[in-house]
Amino acid sequence: MNNILTLKHVSKVYHTKSGEIEAVKDITFSIKEGEFVSIIGPSGCGKSTILSILSGLEKESDGFISCENCSIGYMLQTDALFPWLTILDNALLGLKIKKQDTIENVNYVKDLLKTYGLQGFEKKYPSELSGGMKQRVALIRTLALKPDILLLDEPFSALDYQSRLAVSDDVFQILKHEKKTAIMVTHDLSEAISMSDRVIVLSKRPCSVKRIYDITLSNASNPIENRKAKEFASYYDLLWKDLDVNV
Repeated sequence: MNNILTLKHVSKVYHTKSGEIEAVKDITFSIKEGEFVSIIGPSGCGKSTILSILSGLEKESDGFISCENCSIGYMLQTDALFPWLTILDNALLGLKIKKQDTIENVNYVKDLLKTYGLQGFEKKYPSELSGGMKQRVALIRTLALKPDILLLDEPFSALDYQSRLAVSDDVFQILKHEKKTAIMVTHDLSEAISMSDRVIVLSKRPCSVKRIYDITLSNASNPIENRKAKEFASYYDLLWKDLDVNV
């Protein structure tokens, strides 16, 4: 597989009245096409800053990012659905903003809703859906623009534990079926191990890459089943030690 995204020596410095704050320091890694990669690290280390830089919301202070001829979609921590819009209109929002709501693209979104269990809910409103269903709508809204890479920033953090397991499984299956490359920031080590091809561990702030793990699980299938793999506990212990969290 070819690299679809490369970061080389990327840094981010914020300038404040009291001086400079270095958030990201000398980040280097590559993502292969079709990979699912998770980024973990201590709270406040700069994980979400990296996603903001990749999405274009912020500009790196130094370094180089290569993402030639690729588009990026960003799925936020909350579903961020507008309560006054129907499910279909929420799913079409990005296309309408970019004035790309052609008949072909609208039909593509309708097909996604049908394929991923939301047929019959097109005229419903977010308040009528479960948390998991709303996250699926948010993902479909992101997929509507046909991005090459999806950035997922703690996408399941607002859900209870059981819903989180089910929705993480849904999202994983959807991304694999749609053949998308994904980068997910998460605090949940089990989530990272069970969903990812690789896990990038960041150091304390200012963050740098501490270690990158290739995740190889016996009989790998979906996130729920992957947690039962014999290698799962070993990966968990390694990641926990690398985080060096003092409580």
